[in-house]
Amino acid sequence: MSRAYIDESAESGNAVFAVGGFAGREEEWTALEPLWLDALPECIDYFHATDCFGRRGQFANIGMPDRIALLDRLTDLVLDKNIRLVAGVMDVPAYEAISPKLLENEFLGNKYAGTFGAPVEYACQLMNKPGEPMPHEIDDLCAFFIEENEYTPSAFRMLDNIRNDEILWWRKRIGSMTPGTKSGPRAIPLLQVGDLGAFLAAKKVAQAPDGKIPWTKYYEKLEKGKRIFHLTHIDDRSIKLMKGLDETLRREREEGLDYWDEV
Repeated sequence: MSRAYIDESAESGNAVFAVGGFAGREEEWTALEPLWLDALPECIDYFHATDCFGRRGQFANIGMPDRIALLDRLTDLVLDKNIRLVAGVMDVPAYEAISPKLLENEFLGNKYAGTFGAPVEYACQLMNKPGEPMPHEIDDLCAFFIEENEYTPSAFRMLDNIRNDEILWWRKRIGSMTPGTKSGPRAIPLLQVGDLGAFLAAKKVAQAPDGKIPWTKYYEKLEKGKRIFHLTHIDDRSIKLMKGLDETLRREREEGLDYWDEV
């Protein structure tokens, strides 16, 4: 089995919205979890990248040297395991101009659903053996773990849509999906690792300026260590192309035609 831990993060005043995290083999995650939890200060319940970088929330009373040391330690743990960053990052204003509702839009559903497919695809493709872009047989599955929130129902709908799309060969690699929280009785602690991935993906695509603790240091550290698999930027042009295709498919269905047969 493989696993992917996926979270979401906004950046630059909600100008971009990232859905992503890290994916890798089950044994890598099993080895990482106790090390990650042991690295956290006793005074916090869970790691949250935005709070750690910005000295907010549970990190409000932790000084910069200690927060830098923690970030150094956590990224070293990621580098030590064969897990890779996978993410999709959407330009929010461009999407909301077409689909303004928070959760239920005709086009893509919402910003989470419209972005979620990217890390799912990359997590499945990451399971390929070297030199094997499209295997003939699927003998492995990837389980997905996501943070439970208002987007959870649309995540399940999107995953079902992917599973039923015959165009996507990698859909057969999709295993179970489990929602949970970063701490508490429904805790999935490794979602904290996904949180770091989503945070860095949003920063990278937004080209956000560095704060007092530079995020670029940690992204570049992971990039140098070959722990970045793929980020996709769903920009204004991409959204318009997707919208055009969506309208074509809807029209073909209404007319009883098959778009892919015509192609």
